[in-house]
Amino acid sequence: MENFVYHSPTKILFGNGQINNLAQEILPYGRKVLFVYGEKHIRQHGVYDRIVNLLQDADISWIDFGGVHPNPRMDMVYKGIDLCHEEKIDFILAVGGGSVSDTAKAIAAGAKSDFDIWNAFSDFLRRVPDAEKNIPREALPIGVVITKAGTGSEFDLTSVVTKWEEGTPHEKLLHMNPVFYPRFSICDPTLTYTLSAAQTAYGIADMMTHYFEQYFSQSENTEYLDRMKEGALKTIITCGTRVISYPEDYAARAELMYAALWSCSAQNITGVIPEWTSHFIEHEITALTDLNHGLGMAIIFPAWMKYVIGDHPARFARYASEVWNIPRNGRGDIELGMEGIHKTIEFWSSLGIPTNWSEAGVDPDILPIAAKRALRFGTMGTFKKLEEEDVLHILKSAC
Repeated sequence: MENFVYHSPTKILFGNGQINNLAQEILPYGRKVLFVYGEKHIRQHGVYDRIVNLLQDADISWIDFGGVHPNPRMDMVYKGIDLCHEEKIDFILAVGGGSVSDTAKAIAAGAKSDFDIWNAFSDFLRRVPDAEKNIPREALPIGVVITKAGTGSEFDLTSVVTKWEEGTPHEKLLHMNPVFYPRFSICDPTLTYTLSAAQTAYGIADMMTHYFEQYFSQSENTEYLDRMKEGALKTIITCGTRVISYPEDYAARAELMYAALWSCSAQNITGVIPEWTSHFIEHEITALTDLNHGLGMAIIFPAWMKYVIGDHPARFARYASEVWNIPRNGRGDIELGMEGIHKTIEFWSSLGIPTNWSEAGVDPDILPIAAKRALRFGTMGTFKKLEEEDVLHILKSAC
């Protein structure tokens, strides 16, 4: 197990009815709120009205800021920063999924920074000499009401945004910073009842791949951590199957929301060297196509697994045995591990998730561009080092 320091300042309010505590959580920070949300879901299904009523009853004023795209855009971040300055915002409230949360984090830091907040994202992986000057040191306080289980952004220190401008290459980049931690997150499983089957399924794939990124690690002597992740994955598989058939199964929705909460948290990353290669490759596909992130991860991750299994076959054999309960029956690690990979693909397919680029409507001509762009920050991978030709092979194998 690797050395680590763990700290999370985010307060979690979990369960049915916790949304009713929203106003009392906001008030210690002020009464002027930027209300950030997505394109239509919370308005269509009554969540917007519930939030507004809670704010009104507590005499909290707000500025509406809807329209966040599923792959959040920097132009929305800039508009949000301007509103924070113009309206003297005290607090940012994000209501929605990971994209809304990520947007709110970027706005919160940008409103307190004297530089272009995009530079914090563009410098994060570039290792440029003067990157320190573009690191946010403070942010407006934010709170999250999560309405989609998947990314875990409601409980982590990461924001991912896309610079999507005509005439320039689109870039989807991340920044990790403790100032991004929400002050609180309200996780009410009933708010996920109205998600479509596709949104639910993509969230399931997203949270599973977050666990994979900490599970498929070269770190040794991680038995407790392995058991924790295996238990989470087994729970997601069981409950994911249930909610597709029964969208208002509270117990299953609660399990998924809790699993997503921890999936990309600092706690889940502790003690291991994480493997983020698939995530960074997917960001390039999304930047080029605007594909749903969970869908992209469901296509890339099995392809990556198949490519690297030969370097660490025992880890994949364990995955097949402990997560999927596949008996060895005298088989070697690679054969057993490959069956676990195929079971993963079959499970995602059973949820209605496309499992290759053709099914997802992605033009294979963009794959060489994505591979080249993925390596612009240098060699990728901790589980297995990858160069451009390796990444291209992985992408093409998913056609």
